[in-house]
Amino acid sequence: MEQRNNQPNLLVFGILSLVLETIPGIILGAIGRKKGNQYIAQGGTLTGAAKVGYILSKVGLILGIIGTIFVVIWVILIIAGVASGGFEEINDAMEVTSSF
Repeated sequence: MEQRNNQPNLLVFGILSLVLETIPGIILGAIGRKKGNQYIAQGGTLTGAAKVGYILSKVGLILGIIGTIFVVIWVILIIAGVASGGFEEINDAMEVTSSF
């Protein structure tokens, strides 16, 4: 009977892993995937909302990893731009347009 109680949790973890894409999405997606695998290993069959939650957990896990990679690349590019002085041209252009 305890196996059935985990089925709604799978849907919750799946939805949250999609909504919170970066690090929390990875964590929640992994938890949802693990709970689904445990349920299947105990001889259960995922149906309905549990199956949807299991799939959403996998998708959320993948999107979370991709989103985290993009955030890391974005931060590296911003740091590289600041370090190279690449934003001085933008500041100069803004000063020229604000003087009108």
